[in-house]
Amino acid sequence: MSCGRSPVTMNLLIDSTTAGYPSDYLFARIRYRRATLDSSGAGGRSGPRQAMLGEYIWVYQQLNHRLRQQLLPFFEYVELRTLVIVLRYLAANDPAAVETQLRLSLLDPQLKKIVRNAAHVAAAISTLERQLADNYPYFSGLSTIWLRQGPGGLEQALLGGCLQHAVTRNCCPSLREMLVYLLDMRNLMALHKHLHWQVTTPPPFLNGGTLSAPGYEKIWATRDLHKVGELMQQQTGLPGDPETIGSEEFLLRGLTRHLRHIGREPLQIGLVLDYLWRCWMVARDRGLYLSGATSQNEPRQGVQ
Repeated sequence: MSCGRSPVTMNLLIDSTTAGYPSDYLFARIRYRRATLDSSGAGGRSGPRQAMLGEYIWVYQQLNHRLRQQLLPFFEYVELRTLVIVLRYLAANDPAAVETQLRLSLLDPQLKKIVRNAAHVAAAISTLERQLADNYPYFSGLSTIWLRQGPGGLEQALLGGCLQHAVTRNCCPSLREMLVYLLDMRNLMALHKHLHWQVTTPPPFLNGGTLSAPGYEKIWATRDLHKVGELMQQQTGLPGDPETIGSEEFLLRGLTRHLRHIGREPLQIGLVLDYLWRCWMVARDRGLYLSGATSQNEPRQGVQ
């Protein structure tokens, strides 16, 4: 973790030994790769998700220490998504799929070893909690969450918890805006889904976003689906009806619009975020969703 981390037994991500490149040189390389991204398909013969992760690993290894530390919360969020998928496959007793997911991953080698060697998924989760909870607080209580709430609860604890934690850290402004948007998106999608399907219990709301958790709870109390649409329009700054376009698609367009705007600066970190997000969206738009995917509360990625 990038902000004042104390020594831990195991990190979430691999510690890159590469020194990386000077920022201006790296920005030039990313501008070129961004310009050719759509036409190249970002991955040739590899599957969409593998191509995306391959690009993420390339970027991570090219970053110098300063930029790597600034962007670490984004890469942690991406790799937690990988971990959620891996644990689902482990629960399904599918070691081949586990290995496929771990092969292109920035997760720490010790973490990968724990997952590979675990007798069952509960044992893996228990060890990960013990090794990581001190400095990654969203791992705390993970074993109990798994037993009581299953894969959905684990996803919410890790991905939602990561976003809640990340927005409190001393991130660069551009990344913090992106993380807050993703947090808001999870809340809005969860609220919309529960109201649309007339679920009787409220979804768990994340703190740290543009609207507080109590604010979402007030909307839930009124069951006002129209108000959710208004919030989505405010969030994205886009015209149109989220219900007509599709709420997820509408919110994704809003984030894409924002990142393309900040990505216009040729020598700023927004350029890197714009490129990483374009890779994400190219993978998604190539049509296949993840097997054992995470919930519909957040952007989905393309898959093999």
